This record gives sequence, structure tokens and C-alpha cells, in this order.
Amino acid sequence: MSCSYVLFTNNPVIQNEVINDSLKIVFIGGTPLDVLKSARDSVHLGAKLLTHPLYGNLRPHQQPYRTILAAKENEAQKCDFESLSFMEKAIEVYESCCDRLILPEDLPELLRRDYAFVDFELMRESFSRYRLI
Repeated sequence: MSCSYVLFTNNPVIQNEVINDSLKIVFIGGTPLDVLKSARDSVHLGAKLLTHPLYGNLRPHQQPYRTILAAKENEAQKCDFESLSFMEKAIEVYESCCDRLILPEDLPELLRRDYAFVDFELMRESFSRYRLI
């Protein structure tokens, strides 16, 4: 039984920095909440979270980028309820401050790059742990 990795992100920097044959990148052109919902849908189909959806010490309205790493067996899997619980709670947190979310397109380019860098650095250890960079 082999395993592949799935990366859900709205961070364009991630696409260029993380390259691995066992990694599928699902780029979400939207908000961090959109990223969470896409990852949650994948958990329903058998993916298991490898990173917590609320990583870092940033409130949802303080970071316009979100990246989530999950593992998917190549065979059919049952839903991992712990992963699903983490996802549902994270979605609740994000929905509670929807009106204050920072959207990447609302920021000047320099700030977008800074936020993208922060998101990447927060994920760097996980990428290293799973040998994705």
C-alpha cells in the first residue's frame, strides 16, 4: 500500500518551492476558508491531515494564505474522524471572522509576498519532515 501527499494551498509561492513526485498540489484561487473547505472535502474522501489547519500563532484575519498537507493512500480509505474534527473546528473559527478575512488580491504586491513567505516558513518543517523539499 503506497501513500501520496496532497497539498491544499492558496499560496502561489508554494507552487514554485515544493516539488516532489509524490506530491499533488491543489491550488485554490480563493480565501484561506476556501482552502480549508477543499481539504475538508478531501478528508471526507479518505485523506488524513499531516498538518494542523490552524498552524502558527496567527488569527484567521491576520493571514491571507493557508496551506494544508494531507496524506492519501492509493487505495480507498475510510474517513479519518480526527482529521475531520480538526477541519470542522478550523472552518468554524474562520467562518466566525469571515467579514475580517484579508484577501490576497486586496493587498499590495510587497505585502502579498511577505504573507506568502510567512505561510511557507510556517510549513517548512512539515515539508522537511515528509521530504517534500
